[in-house]
Amino acid sequence: MPRSASVLCAFAAAIVAPPAIARADGPGRSARAVRRSGPIELDGRLDDAAWQAAPVQGDFWQQVPKEGVTPKHRTEFRIVYDDDAIYVGIRAWDVDRRAIRALLHRRDQVSDADWVGVMLDSYHDRRTAFGFGLNAAGVQRDVLLYDDVAEDLSWDAVWTGAAAIDADGWTAELRIPLGQLRFAAGDAQQWGLQVMRHVGRDGEQTLWSPSPRERRGFVSNFGVLDGLAGLAPRRRLEILPYATAGVIATADADVDPFRDPLDPRANAGLDVRLGLSSAMTLSATINPDFGQVEADPSEVNLTANETFFAEKRPFFVEGTEILRFGIGQGDGSGSSDALFYSRRIGAAPSVELDGAYVDSPAGTTIYGASKISGKTAGGWSIGLLEAVTAEERGTADDGAGERTTAVVEPLTNYALARIKKDLRAGRTAIGAAVTDVARRLDGTGLADVLHDHAVSGGVELDHKFGEDDRWALSAKLAGTWVHGSPAAILDTQTQFRHLYQRPDAGHKEVDPTQTSLAGGAAVWSLERRGKRWTTAVGGDGRSPGFEANDLGFHGEVDYYVQWLWAQYRQDEAGERFNSWSINHNAWFVTTFGGEVLNAGGNINANAQFASFWNVWGGIGFEGVMLDPSALRGGPALAVDPYVNGWGGVASDGRKAVSFEAGWNLSRTPSDDSFRGSTFAGVNIQARSNLELFLGPSYGVASNGTQYVDELADEAGRPHYVFARIRQKTLALTIRGAWTFTPDLSLQVYAQPFLAAGAYEDLKQASSTRADRYEDRFDEYGPRRLRRDGDVYLVDDDLDGATDYAFDVPDFDFRELRSTVVLRWQYRPGSAVFLIWSHGRSDDGLDGHLRLGRDLRSLADAPGEHAVMLKANYWLGL
Repeated sequence: MPRSASVLCAFAAAIVAPPAIARADGPGRSARAVRRSGPIELDGRLDDAAWQAAPVQGDFWQQVPKEGVTPKHRTEFRIVYDDDAIYVGIRAWDVDRRAIRALLHRRDQVSDADWVGVMLDSYHDRRTAFGFGLNAAGVQRDVLLYDDVAEDLSWDAVWTGAAAIDADGWTAELRIPLGQLRFAAGDAQQWGLQVMRHVGRDGEQTLWSPSPRERRGFVSNFGVLDGLAGLAPRRRLEILPYATAGVIATADADVDPFRDPLDPRANAGLDVRLGLSSAMTLSATINPDFGQVEADPSEVNLTANETFFAEKRPFFVEGTEILRFGIGQGDGSGSSDALFYSRRIGAAPSVELDGAYVDSPAGTTIYGASKISGKTAGGWSIGLLEAVTAEERGTADDGAGERTTAVVEPLTNYALARIKKDLRAGRTAIGAAVTDVARRLDGTGLADVLHDHAVSGGVELDHKFGEDDRWALSAKLAGTWVHGSPAAILDTQTQFRHLYQRPDAGHKEVDPTQTSLAGGAAVWSLERRGKRWTTAVGGDGRSPGFEANDLGFHGEVDYYVQWLWAQYRQDEAGERFNSWSINHNAWFVTTFGGEVLNAGGNINANAQFASFWNVWGGIGFEGVMLDPSALRGGPALAVDPYVNGWGGVASDGRKAVSFEAGWNLSRTPSDDSFRGSTFAGVNIQARSNLELFLGPSYGVASNGTQYVDELADEAGRPHYVFARIRQKTLALTIRGAWTFTPDLSLQVYAQPFLAAGAYEDLKQASSTRADRYEDRFDEYGPRRLRRDGDVYLVDDDLDGATDYAFDVPDFDFRELRSTVVLRWQYRPGSAVFLIWSHGRSDDGLDGHLRLGRDLRSLADAPGEHAVMLKANYWLGL
């Protein structure tokens, strides 16, 4: 596995460790908190009288690298509280204070520093917890745990902490305001508790409450915190106004009539959080600021599928553990398919105008958004969200001064309702979700391209059962309904995801009179976990009419996949290995009409050595038989089997210089197609507060069945143009961070990106289901194909006249994105940002990647510079 998934530090290591068995009665550990008896000065030292009056808790249990073995490093903690906050003091004993890794870096960063942390299951539902961590340099880290083993690393709370190194090791003090937690009213409180420690130099991770890695669950293995009394949940009010000001400088403003050389910008907005009760919180935003440090990664997408980009906007990031309703296999481990994809809200307008110059908003204005979320003492999780986006207009200029203005996005209302109920002390959960999108299309000219109404919904079940809860069943059912004009629904039917027009699909056909379209989806899995072996079986299907992309995210539909999975793992550290595992996957896919699409499988393995080096790799085979979307609306195309392999290595991340590298390769022998890529990453910890990451990547491909275009001749006959594409991509990701104090840091991000593709052996699809690759296509050859500038002319019948034409598809693309951010948190929850961002791009039709030329062209391309100052102020009442 890659290093980013294997670093053993802080909460990341504890949470992503192999799951443990959920136990309704908890593991039996108990700690006691006492009321604060005097003042506590938050300086990282446990010398206040209030700490001396608190009972000492200890006897930690080693999880990594040698589970169950007595820890090499002793750890103790104390907990006190008052009417406003929980205080946690932790003593991390260490015989060599010079070996303590006190790395100074940005908040929430995963690193191999020395860390301590506390996790509070204040709901005491054994499924949800709030985590707070501090490293030996005083850097904060927080995380929200949900569904027992899932995590939300984007969750940020407003709390304070301090650390100090002394002759006996180091100590940490954490003050966690009660307003940042959620708990039910009651004179006597009993919460779930976990305290952990990570030692950077040897990777030892210890827990106060044992959580064996072979078992299912994590929060369910917390101990119990007693002694809390007289805590009254209060109505929480948090107000976060912000203001931005800056200027954008554009190099080519003299030729673009819609741009000024210097364009001043200013904005202001407000975020509000209000505790409606001890369990529920209302969050609202007016004119939200959705700035982010890093831009979305560059890419060249030659498929018809939409690219998924992760959410980075703070308002939508918060509360994802409640609002998310995934509909993909492996949903808990990163599947992007879901009924709610928050980046639909405020996305780029749906319509792109044609013109030499276009003035259209990069994102849709969000008038306002609000959400209610929380979890009750009875185990109910509730989430409600609503957002309204503006009608947007754009203007196009043809280059001769003729301008047209049109609506590019209508006024739209987005809504989501989510509910979930924990049963059997969290061992069973049931849930449901409903989304609704309503657009005002009257008078916009968009009624033929957009749905005026779209609804989706789903129900789910997660159930653990059997001896020691070794069995787990997960099932989800979802349905969608979209409505619009006949033209809009016809457009949906013929989109790449649905392809109702495919002439050889007997189970679906286009209906141009429909004003609505409905569909369904189902996802299920059954797993049995043992000490060494884990096996699972599952399925995933979507009907031809399933369409959730108005507010959700998914790709092609009309399929059912049946899969099997098995794993053998060894978690007990030995002389050579800390852990290793071997996995096997197999699958079989059909359409809803019974057409067999493919069958395949792979075997893969990963291991971590005792030296904390990681290796991984695998090999697979896919007996591809039919691709119903290759012609993007034409008949299905027979495709041939291919083999693929991948592998990688990552060095010990505890070192000052560490690296990772990997590769993947696939090959289709029948048409001599292949695709390969490699990546590397070097992380340099130059000083305890200065680090640099360099990550180059390179990809090369030769694909003999690259779709180019669908064209019609004078008689109206369709022609599906294909080619062999020889494609190369080269990119370099650069990240740097210079942290002056835990509250003051400088971050740098840059990514130059180069891509080129040359199309050869141009041809048209002929007998698409022929057994041999050569018989499926009719190559044009020089007699029928002629290039005229940037256009190919086709004389299909060799009569000397052009039957149809298409643009030369060759491309070369160059782009640079970079950002520099100076961040100062001048008080808890309040910060000032000084931001400089730069972007430039250039393209051509050469089709070949030439490093020197491309870099010179990129350097000469017109760019855009933006300098912005942003400030916010957090006020908690």
